[in-house]
Amino acid sequence: MQFRILGPPDLYDENGDRSVPLNAPKTRLLIGALLAQPNFPVPRSLLIRELWGATPPRQAAHTLNAHVSTLRKSLLRLEPEGAEGQRLSAREAGYALRAAPAETDAGRFREAVTAARRSAERDPGTACTVLGAALALWRGDVLGGGTRGPVCTPLAARLERERQEALEIYFDCALRTGRHQQVVPELEAAVAAHPLRERFHDQLMLALCRCGRGPEAIGVYRRARRRLAAVGGAAATPLLTARLEQISVCSPVLTDPGAAAPESAVPRPGTGAAEEPEEPSALSVAGYLTQLLSGRVLAS
Repeated sequence: MQFRILGPPDLYDENGDRSVPLNAPKTRLLIGALLAQPNFPVPRSLLIRELWGATPPRQAAHTLNAHVSTLRKSLLRLEPEGAEGQRLSAREAGYALRAAPAETDAGRFREAVTAARRSAERDPGTACTVLGAALALWRGDVLGGGTRGPVCTPLAARLERERQEALEIYFDCALRTGRHQQVVPELEAAVAAHPLRERFHDQLMLALCRCGRGPEAIGVYRRARRRLAAVGGAAATPLLTARLEQISVCSPVLTDPGAAAPESAVPRPGTGAAEEPEEPSALSVAGYLTQLLSGRVLAS
């Protein structure tokens, strides 16, 4: 059987061919709560709070049993003939859902990320491919979003954090193997979705530089400064400032390590920045960077 929670919850048979709809919001929350710690009992009290919040109805315990019965029937419809034991069983003061890591998309995602971490240093190309496949398992927010309870909310936050960490490793491996052009749109989407995650800004600056789009890399830096300052943080961080300094001196770190510089890495007439620095056009990129780093130009 396959359990999918990296997006709206879905149940599929072991081949991924047949599914059963999980239309009721309470059923979706129930399966998410049970998969937060598969194979271990989740107390009924926590499940009730997950489904109804801090003020459950008087008949919450009875209604929970009804939801469990409905979910159990759905699971039975997808089990192969001769399957041993119940997937969903009552244990102690709660319920437990039996699921191996390979049977859940979250488990497969985590196993793939672990494998990619091990190989990233010695084989970034393979790690990049593995991470790309792992990230493709995500179909949206965990459990379709809208989680508020004591079980699903921490689960969603934990998985989202792991997703962002996996994205960082994926982008690093892609940049180390000369895929800077490929990941620019993905990095732009990551920066838009997570504007306060500095590493994404740093990686986008590097990718743009390797594509010969230095002015746009500067624009990324300046927007990051504004966003960080707006939430009360430092106007610039050591990470992003160091990257800007590398750009200003044409550091060898900016050179594509995986292949000779492609034609697109050389600025061409009529192409370039989508957002030019808001300084006089006669100011060169290098000159602008020198002034920016020295504080003579405000990046705001």
